[in-house]
Amino acid sequence: MSEEKNYGIEAYTPPRPDLGARTASQLEKATISHVEHTGPLNRNDPAALHDDTLMVGERGEKLTSFVLMLSFVAAVSGFCFGYDTGVISAALVSIKDDFGHILADQEKEWISTATSCGALFGALMSGSLADKIGRKWVLAIGDVWFTIGAIIICASFSVPQMIVGRAVLGLGVGTAAAIAPLYIAEVAPTRFRGALVTIQSLAITGGQFVSYCIGIPLTGHNGWRIQFAIGIAPALVQAAAVHYMPESPRYDLLRGRREAALATIQRSYRGMSEDYIAVKFAALEEVVGLSSEFTRQYNLKARLRLLVTEGKYRKPAITALGIGIFQQLCGFNSLMYYAATIFSMAGFDNPTAVGLIVSGTNWFFTFVAMFLLDRVGKRRILLSTYPGMIAGLALASVAFWKMTGETGHRLVEGAVYPQQWSNMMLGMMVVFIAFYATGSGNITWTVGEVFPLEMRGIGSSVLAGGVWAANILISATFLTLMNAIGPTPTFALYAGICLAGLIFIYFCYPEPSGLSLEEIQIIYNYGFGVAKSREIRNEHKLRQRARQDAPMGVTATGSDDQLGKV
Repeated sequence: MSEEKNYGIEAYTPPRPDLGARTASQLEKATISHVEHTGPLNRNDPAALHDDTLMVGERGEKLTSFVLMLSFVAAVSGFCFGYDTGVISAALVSIKDDFGHILADQEKEWISTATSCGALFGALMSGSLADKIGRKWVLAIGDVWFTIGAIIICASFSVPQMIVGRAVLGLGVGTAAAIAPLYIAEVAPTRFRGALVTIQSLAITGGQFVSYCIGIPLTGHNGWRIQFAIGIAPALVQAAAVHYMPESPRYDLLRGRREAALATIQRSYRGMSEDYIAVKFAALEEVVGLSSEFTRQYNLKARLRLLVTEGKYRKPAITALGIGIFQQLCGFNSLMYYAATIFSMAGFDNPTAVGLIVSGTNWFFTFVAMFLLDRVGKRRILLSTYPGMIAGLALASVAFWKMTGETGHRLVEGAVYPQQWSNMMLGMMVVFIAFYATGSGNITWTVGEVFPLEMRGIGSSVLAGGVWAANILISATFLTLMNAIGPTPTFALYAGICLAGLIFIYFCYPEPSGLSLEEIQIIYNYGFGVAKSREIRNEHKLRQRARQDAPMGVTATGSDDQLGKV
């Protein structure tokens, strides 16, 4: 390891960091030789990334307190995101005439939609910014937006002022949505990546749940101002903690900070062998080196063009945008923003408390998802939960039809509805949310992993931008749809959108669970990678089984025929 190598990239030849005072093992020498002498990475040749030691080692990765700490600190952005999107449900009910008049439905839509509009711009800006100044500092910028937005809202005495404050909050929400899961995915060991990114979803739904809890007692005059002011505290905590967080190793390598990247990897993989860390670092450095060369050759405009014209970038973008847009158009956020309004119109005595059932269900099943994602597989979970979402929405629309028979199939404030149908409506919403939170609600925030590293920053930004554009459509039209066509067609429409989403997932979403971020790049060389992902996962299982069955002291490698070519 005394020789200075450039991994096939002539423009970048810094010295290799010291991996420790020891004699390099034969395994490390072989792996480094493999990486250095194959030249630039051939993405059509999985051997360049699928070293047997790397694959087997990933199965034995351990979750360290260091990685957990980083994930939880980054997920504070998710808590702020959830709190500031959930708080509006109770606030819309408690504002009453604090602005000198009762809010009209259109004003409620504007106030709710303002956050989504801000989030769209925040998401689009944060991706390229994260590639320039780093992931963690963009999270800190998001905290600034959360704080300023809350201050503006607390000082508001008119609808336009509140809309401006909600839009500024949205800048923070969009930043959190794009960058927090990206940071967590880049510091997480492959084996635990799905579960750790789910911490972000857990923080989002936890923030929503807390906002509902706080909203119940704060329904009096100007109580909504206190609700928004409370949201400042977690943003300030994260802004302070960011100064003690390392950057993700991938970003450090992109900036040439190889010693810092190695230090982070060693702490993240503490307990793993030095050989495995060397293999991991070499594979990561190869991919990052090529990505660095790529970003030097293509500016932002050129990368956006490649995202549309190049199949290996366009197909991951279609997958990510499809998953994200269907998540929004399924109608969940109409419940999150307007749950208290819906339940108030449906005749429930304490609509904010009833809305807590919705938020609590979402939070609980996010916990369930955290333990299922990488065990069951993200694709399999989506294919299993979307039918439940469709059934819940379809039966909710039936309940609305039966409920509103005497009011022209419209929800009318002050009307008395049959309790059995009101309860069925609430129950079916809970069913819908349970399936949503187990699958789509969590997996969307991990889907940025399908982008190659060189496009991951801008790809995550485009993904979040698409998500928030769809969110704008939902939040700006829900009450209008309810008044124009009634609740039954509205929820039936959402059920139809979920059916379209199920078909899209079946054909266009490959299984990323159990694959490294670098392996995911390979599968899109084969269509949308659904079959290729299955093939690689099967190879992993066969190699793992072969190693377990091999006699002590004998390395089980297997032939290509036995293991299957990827």
